[in-house]
Amino acid sequence: MTERLARASGRHPWRVLAIWLVVTVAAVGTIGTFLESALEGEISITSETESKRADELLMEGFPPPPPEQDVTEVVVVRSERGSVDEPAFVQRVQRLEDELHEAGATIVISSSSGDNEQLVSADRDATELLVGLGADPDEETVKPLVALVQALDGEPGIEAAMTGEWTSDADFAQLSQDDLRTGELYFGGPAALVILLLVFGAVVAGLVPLALAIVSIVGALALTALVGQMFPLSVFTINMLTAMGLALGIDYSLFVLSRFREERSGGREKLDAIAAAGATASRAVLFSGIAFVLAMVGLLLVPSTIMRSLAAGAILVGIVAIVAALTLLPAVLSLLGDRVNALRLPFFGRATVGQAGESRFWARIVRAVMRRPVLSLALAAGLLVASAVPLLNLDTGSAGPSTFPDRFESKQGLLLLNEEFPSGGVEPVE
Repeated sequence: MTERLARASGRHPWRVLAIWLVVTVAAVGTIGTFLESALEGEISITSETESKRADELLMEGFPPPPPEQDVTEVVVVRSERGSVDEPAFVQRVQRLEDELHEAGATIVISSSSGDNEQLVSADRDATELLVGLGADPDEETVKPLVALVQALDGEPGIEAAMTGEWTSDADFAQLSQDDLRTGELYFGGPAALVILLLVFGAVVAGLVPLALAIVSIVGALALTALVGQMFPLSVFTINMLTAMGLALGIDYSLFVLSRFREERSGGREKLDAIAAAGATASRAVLFSGIAFVLAMVGLLLVPSTIMRSLAAGAILVGIVAIVAALTLLPAVLSLLGDRVNALRLPFFGRATVGQAGESRFWARIVRAVMRRPVLSLALAAGLLVASAVPLLNLDTGSAGPSTFPDRFESKQGLLLLNEEFPSGGVEPVE
């Protein structure tokens, strides 16, 4: 099947390329329209755990206040020069209350708005403000409030920070974007390109796998945007999808492209080389991809929305990467032909261009392993055990502000809250 599909794609490359171009353009439009709303799912446990049942009983016995009175955020303001009772400090906190109301807060509770001494620290150098955001808040709602608190924190003699449900969610989203930008765009992609250039010894051959990975990621993001309209997904779906798309797209392309170059260097005609690669490398890609997707399906059984979101992203990009490797890649190879070896790099990848043969480097390694299988097995097992040793000190737990880098507002707010109100500053009010 894979041979016939590769031969058909190689025989009609412009048709295949046109189809993929239309699909990619449609995918970009879908991403721009639906992706943001698809990634609004909350992190929760889907099974009936004891803690979930306790939350339900708590909600039944102690119904939450109306949305406009519900408190979700905490602002901690500390005086670095004296007591919270000083007139200048009191006036500044009251002005912050007014500013928070003007910025969208529906309720602000402070020590000055009633008999709320619980909102003052034991040494009376800090106070809390409990803030509510109304019926339908989101990450964007909290940003103007965070800006006000950060502006206050920059004033002489005052330290201020904010934390809470929506402050944390906004930081979660920002952390996801930062990790994606740093991990994949600034490191993963460029590092993969350098390795591909060194392996193939040609710029064009090195760019083909990266291009296939990008197409796979774009297509999978569009599918994620559509799936997320029915089943809200976590914002971290993008991180999983991008990482897996980069890995699978490059990996699958390496198989097929290497076999195509090998067949061409052995004297086969272009279409026959594509068909041969389809019969061998593409078949391996198909079964490898199916195994990957089935493994990720297992994550869907975990009763956690974030685990299911990560699994969905991996499954979708795996499927798109398989289809692209079986159809788009043969078409691209048909159009490029031997130009896939264009823009050669000196001293790299020469063994795979112009001559068929095994790699002497890997051949030596394989022969050494075959001569001493027991020793090789022991060395490999020892390396794996050594790599796993750090897991002995692994701390597990739920993600939240305490796990954020210190630069995030919700982390600073939590640190300040725990420092000034170690017994839980908002519990008496709740």
